[in-house]
This record gives sequence, structure tokens and C-alpha cells, in this order.
Amino acid sequence: MEQDKRGPGLRFPPPLLPLAVIAAGWGLHHVFPLALGNTAWLARVGMLLLAIAALVAMISLLQFLRARTHVEPWHPTSTVIRHGLFRYSRNPIYLSFCIATAGAGLWLNNAWILLGLPPLVLLLQRLVIAREEAYLEAKFGEPYRDYRRQVRRWL
Repeated sequence: MEQDKRGPGLRFPPPLLPLAVIAAGWGLHHVFPLALGNTAWLARVGMLLLAIAALVAMISLLQFLRARTHVEPWHPTSTVIRHGLFRYSRNPIYLSFCIATAGAGLWLNNAWILLGLPPLVLLLQRLVIAREEAYLEAKFGEPYRDYRRQVRRWL
């Protein structure tokens, strides 16, 4: 498989997408402030979501290391991880990106960041996940299709 020399062929690191959404929300908030409210519990919930996102990402990264396959989507993969968090979500790292974005919006009391969540999900699905899924299906065939039938994309 010629494409397997570069994996799914992504041209940018996927963490740039949530960072762009957060940066855009931060910038918009300074021009057109759109706060969620003035309550300390928003910041606490935001910090909790950021911690959950970091934990999900770290566990997922450890699973990639244990499986001895690349986490970077511009490198080829050697296996489909089907255990741990990957039993519940085909994309726990991308899920962590969305949780972190929501957490950042709450922590920063910034509705613009939360409004960026639907576009973030759409961009992740179209620009990243679709390419990865096509690559994995071409490389692993029926075992990957079986995994897709058993495990949801997000949760």
C-alpha cells in the first residue's frame, strides 16, 4: 500500500484544530465579549473538564505506546487498538480535544469558545477522522469494519 508510507496522509497536526478554536474564541471575546455568567463554579467545572481531557489523552497515548504503533496520523499504523478506552470510542484523543475545548470555554468564561465546539467536531470528522477511517479500512479491511460496527466514533 503506497499510502502506508505516510499513514492517512494528514498534512497538519490535529491538535491545531482545538487550539485554533480556542484562540479564535479568545480573540472574539476581546472584541465582542460574550461571557457565560459570573460564577466560580463555571471555572471549577472547566478545570475539571480540562483534567478529564488530559487524563483521556494520556491514557490513549499510553495505549498507542503499548501497542507499538504511531499516534501521529501522518505516520503508518501497525494495528487497530481495540482495548482500553478504544473499546468505548474509536477516537478518544479527538474526544479529549472536544472536552478540553469545552473546559477552556467554561474556565475562561467564554461563550465564543463553546460556540466553536460544533465546527470543531465537524472539522475533526471531515479533515481528520474521515481520512483516518478510509486509511484503516483500506489497510485492515474486514477486521476494521467489524471494529467500526462495534464501537462508536465518539462515545
